[in-house]
Amino acid sequence: MILFVVTFLFINNTSIKEEISEVPPSISPEIQAENEKKQKEVEEISNLLYQEGGFFEQVNNKLKEKGYDFQMLLAVFSKDDIRVKYILTNKDAIESIQEDVKSIFFESVDNNNLDSNLFNLTVGDSKDASDW
Repeated sequence: MILFVVTFLFINNTSIKEEISEVPPSISPEIQAENEKKQKEVEEISNLLYQEGGFFEQVNNKLKEKGYDFQMLLAVFSKDDIRVKYILTNKDAIESIQEDVKSIFFESVDNNNLDSNLFNLTVGDSKDASDW
C-alpha cells in the first residue's frame, strides 16, 4: 500500500504589534499576492509530479519492480524545496538499499529533465518512519 502525503507549508512573517486591535488585521495586497503566487507554484509542481505517467508514477513503478514495498511522503515548501521520504515497509533501510532507492529516484529525475537540486530525498524504514 502506498500512502501519499502532501504537505504544503506557507510561512507568513508578520510583525507583532504591541496593541491587539479589535478588528482582525488584513493581509496586505503584496503579501496576499505573494501567497497566491507560492500556492500556484506548489499546485503546478504537484500536478507535474503526480500527473498520469508522470514522475512519481515512474519512480514508484520502478521501485515496485525491484521488490520494494513503501510509503512515500512529500512536502513541497517551494518550487526550489521539495522533500521526499520513502519509508520501506518490507526491507531494512541499510545503506546499500538506501543507495539503490536513491539511484532509482535520481535516474528518474534525470530522465524527466528535472533539477536534482530541487529534491531532498531520504530513505528510511518503519523504525525511523517518524523522522523527517
